[in-house]
Amino acid sequence: MTDSPSSLVSTEGQIDTRFLCSLLRELRIEVLPNVDLSKVTSIVPRDATLTVTSSPAHGVEGTLQTALALRREGYRVVPHLAARALCDRSQLAQLWHQYTTAGIDEVFVVGGDQERPAGEFPNSLALLQTLIELEPPPTRIGITAYPEGHPHIPNDVLEADLLAKQAYAHYATTQIVFDPDALLSWLVRSRARGFTLPVYLCLPGTLRLDRLIRIGMRLGLGTSLRYLEKQRGLVGRLLTGGLRYDPGDLLDGLARRPATAHAGIVGVHWSSFNSVESVVHWVLARRESLGCGQEGATA
Repeated sequence: MTDSPSSLVSTEGQIDTRFLCSLLRELRIEVLPNVDLSKVTSIVPRDATLTVTSSPAHGVEGTLQTALALRREGYRVVPHLAARALCDRSQLAQLWHQYTTAGIDEVFVVGGDQERPAGEFPNSLALLQTLIELEPPPTRIGITAYPEGHPHIPNDVLEADLLAKQAYAHYATTQIVFDPDALLSWLVRSRARGFTLPVYLCLPGTLRLDRLIRIGMRLGLGTSLRYLEKQRGLVGRLLTGGLRYDPGDLLDGLARRPATAHAGIVGVHWSSFNSVESVVHWVLARRESLGCGQEGATA
């Protein structure tokens, strides 16, 4: 019997530290193509996974060059491939050849922020269908999921698209989300519709709230930001610059729910906005405070 969303909202249970340690076991950090490489290499452990975003500002080449540079430093690297930024199959094949030659075998597929497609891939599903035909095909493919909706795409379209894309993917990563109840309600509904992929939660690091809100508004995260304001009592103080977001609030909220509620949530995808130092320090400190130890960090 499937849990109903209303049965998952209780926060009275004890925190499941084993679950939290499992979420924090893999250090998976998203960076922008203009990240300071010297800062990354001096702070981020070499066993971390680094994903590199795609954006109109830096183009396909920006993602490529940053991904290759990080791979040369010994990191496991996951470049983002934006459907609407690619011209055609030939460009995709050439790009993928450069990645595989460098030892990169995993990609994260997004639709892209371009207003108009550059070529034959209008959306991520079209790109996925071509991507799996490449030789060799990616070992792992990630796709996006939207627990709190998308500012420009109707929910029914998002739901159908997620189910169609999962046939080509190995995991899904959510948009940035702050509300554990909204996240778990979405997960229950999606599972009931046939969504089966493992899920990574996309969370920001301990960014200053004024910066986080500016980023959130640009990304269309209005619902999540309203939740954050309500929970933290931040109205009137958001732009003072003295407060920081603590991702522990959401993670602890999830860890108080029944184990069946968060089944299939396998880790955290840290959207660092290039503030990699704060992410690494927070995760390491949280692991230590939970008593995860070596087993929790690497098992």
